[in-house]
Amino acid sequence: MYLKLNRYLWFVILFVCKANCYYYEEQKPIYLTAAVGDYVIFNCNVDFPQSLPIPYMLNWKKEGKTIFSWYDGVLTATEPFVGRIDLVNSPNVSPNRRYGKASVNLTSIRDSDGGWFECQVLFPNRTPSSRNNGTWFHLTVNGGNLLAIPPINRTTLEGEEAKFVCLTKDPELKVTWHKDGIQLKEFQDLMKRSYITKENTLVINPTDMGDYGEYECEVTNSDGEKQTAKAFLNVQYRAKVIFAPPEIHLPFGRPALIDCHFRANPPLTNLRWEKDGFLFDPYNIQGVFYRRNGSLYFMKVDESHSGRYTCTPFNDLGTQGPSPPILVTVQRPPIFVVTPHNLYLRKLGETIEMPCDARDGENEHKPIIVWYKKDGTSLPVGRYSIKEGNLTIINIQEEDRGWYQCSATNKAATITAEAELLVENIPSNAPSNLTAVSSSASVHLTWLPGRQRTNVEYSVWYKPVGSSEWKTHQVTSSRTLEATITGLNSGREYEFMVLCKDNNGDGLFSKSIRVWTKGIDGESDRYRSNSFPPVGFPRNISVYPTERGFVVTWEPPEYGTENLKFYVVRWFQGPEDYLFGSAETKNTSYLLTNLVEGMEYNIQIIAVSFNDQQAVSEKFALMVPGYKKIRAFITHARSGVDPTHKISREINNIIIYILLLQFVYREN
Repeated sequence: MYLKLNRYLWFVILFVCKANCYYYEEQKPIYLTAAVGDYVIFNCNVDFPQSLPIPYMLNWKKEGKTIFSWYDGVLTATEPFVGRIDLVNSPNVSPNRRYGKASVNLTSIRDSDGGWFECQVLFPNRTPSSRNNGTWFHLTVNGGNLLAIPPINRTTLEGEEAKFVCLTKDPELKVTWHKDGIQLKEFQDLMKRSYITKENTLVINPTDMGDYGEYECEVTNSDGEKQTAKAFLNVQYRAKVIFAPPEIHLPFGRPALIDCHFRANPPLTNLRWEKDGFLFDPYNIQGVFYRRNGSLYFMKVDESHSGRYTCTPFNDLGTQGPSPPILVTVQRPPIFVVTPHNLYLRKLGETIEMPCDARDGENEHKPIIVWYKKDGTSLPVGRYSIKEGNLTIINIQEEDRGWYQCSATNKAATITAEAELLVENIPSNAPSNLTAVSSSASVHLTWLPGRQRTNVEYSVWYKPVGSSEWKTHQVTSSRTLEATITGLNSGREYEFMVLCKDNNGDGLFSKSIRVWTKGIDGESDRYRSNSFPPVGFPRNISVYPTERGFVVTWEPPEYGTENLKFYVVRWFQGPEDYLFGSAETKNTSYLLTNLVEGMEYNIQIIAVSFNDQQAVSEKFALMVPGYKKIRAFITHARSGVDPTHKISREINNIIIYILLLQFVYREN
């Protein structure tokens, strides 16, 4: 009997323990590291009994003393952690699944923050009041060679004072303040309302809504070593209207908006509209709606919508009052009286007049009439005029073809009418003044354009003299008036001509020329229809980068240096060969500056003789590297290397030079 009772008691004890006794597993501490001015997150979970959430109390301790607690929605922090420690997961928002409910974020790390931290979770309505909740952390603070106490985040009301502490370990160290990455001295209005104390504390008094942003103190010692720390200033204020137009014209019979331009921090909670002194509630007015930003949207404007409107924004702090009255006038849009024809056909050199006239919807005044080309190009300067709404273009040119728009505008709306102008086609004049400079395996050609036209294409036709088969070389850009034909046989005579063709497929050939390529012994060029050039073309162009830009070098011509007057350096941008710049020099090198990062340039050197004849070199392709990308490469390449070490600085310079060379010669 005794044994049976004893077994029964043990069974009861085990059952009770399963429901109420908890075994504490010894948890290993978590070791964390942070720099002065940085932040760190202590990740701590709450282990609810039987996984059912119940009321709990959270205590965070440092070296055995409570520094932060939470219970029933009330947060409490002690100095020096006030304003620097908070829950990662607020009870009122969706939780961050990466961190436990008891996790905290400690910002603006100080030297004194190093040591042991304990997360402790208690259940006040349960016995026992604690489970295997709680985690030990050890925080190591490093990198604080210059900065002792960094600034911390601040929240203040507009007009009140805000302070950011930046205490250095040595009072002789230099401290510079920045706002949103820009030195504070660049903000003139802010400088008038702020000052820096002897202890390098930044004081802003009074604060303004525009002071909202990130502030950074930068500490520098005599060796150039720097340390920075950042803090955020949240300036709160009552909702306010910042702009209200005195008058708005709404188009009759069309949709329209009335905006309320406001600012609010905390965010907007309500916006009230009034019309003629009475509440204007879109929910009770058919065809009028609230937009998400508080604007009034009218689906179809009618006369009843005219009046004086005011808007009043509200947030949790209240409001600074309504906007000034906005006079809303309902106006009918303009109406065309005369419109141009849909299509006009004219010949080159003729004159055209396209009529356009409109009246205001209420016949009170004439709307403003404007003509423009639909493709965004400008009207022909010096050849057009607008009188009483009619557009006249004289001496019509090829580039005048296209769509034209006439717009009539009043305060309510803008209406448009379109017309297309076609110009009867006349083939382009042939290219002229075709000249050539040859080498043993190539010939460089230059020419002058015919009558100036847009969207033309050039192609070079060539063949060995005596052959009946022509070959063609397409010129990539209509702006390029030169080409180099390669792959020719040395000591051979070739015939060349240039075809200019417009976008309609019409065009004419230039006069042909015959050119001898040089023999292996360097025999000079021979021409049938052109005189011998007094100077050869520059050779072997190369480019290398420097701190100030890119240096272009070349070798003098093979012959005629005694006739050389100077060199012309030209550089073109992009695949369309847009002429970006040119310069004259008597040297065999030139420094290019102010080139755009990430763009490709074609560089060309021209040798000019004393009788102003020119010999043009082949083009050299230069790809200007994107320095942001290079800096990212450098950061990756030198990771783990002490940047203050003399040897590492030499390595960095070598890395920069190698990467620049790779970018410059990538396309070559």
